[in-house]
Order: sequence, then structure tokens, then C-alpha cells
Amino acid sequence: MDVMMPTGISPADQISDLRKQQDLPFVRADSEGIVREINASFRTVYGWTDKDLIGQSLALILPPSFRDSHHAGFARFQLTELSKVLNHPLRLATFCADGKAIESEHYIVAEKHDDGSWSFAATLRPLTDPS
Repeated sequence: MDVMMPTGISPADQISDLRKQQDLPFVRADSEGIVREINASFRTVYGWTDKDLIGQSLALILPPSFRDSHHAGFARFQLTELSKVLNHPLRLATFCADGKAIESEHYIVAEKHDDGSWSFAATLRPLTDPS
């Protein structure tokens, strides 16, 4: 599956639409996998602060056993611009600031910028009780 969006919906609109879903945790990372933005719901559910996560690797919220394959997927996407994980729900564990894992449904989208770089954004719907 490539990253083409449904007719009439641009990737930039999809990231904007995800960002507007204030009730769902939201995270945005750059093409290097560095976290650039989280919302209040993300901070509340997963316990991360801007200071702890912004500017850090997205790997901090990933299960350790998944980090290598995530990095490989990022690298592969940079080369091919093809993805099998974008634009549909994925059930994945998300690590909290306190080290606990919460099973979450991730919905990930991508946006290509004029300079050729990419941004990735996701909403994360907790599937288990975060307490």
C-alpha cells in the first residue's frame, strides 16, 4: 500500500484532522523519528511531558522489542515512500513515561513537505485502562 490519500484529501489535511481530535492522544514526528508535537490527551494518558519527549526519539514510546523493526521501516519508507502501516488502525503497545505499556490503536498518517522531507502523525486510542 502506498501513501496516497483518498481522492480530495491531502496528507496535510489528514494531519490537521488528527490534530483536531482533542479527545484522542496525538503525536507527530519528523522524518528522522524525532517527536515534534504531542497534545494534552497524549500527556494525560501516557504521562509524558513536552520536556521529556519533544526532541527525543519516537522509540521512547515503543516496546524495546519493536524498536529495531520500527527504525528499519522508517529507513525503508525514506527509500521507497511505500508503506503498509499508514492510513489504517494498528494495534500496538505504547510505553508510558513510567515504563508501563498500554495497548493502543494507532492511526498513522504521513505528510510530504515541499523540501521532500516527511512528517508522521498518529492518534492513539488506549484499549486498556491506563491506570
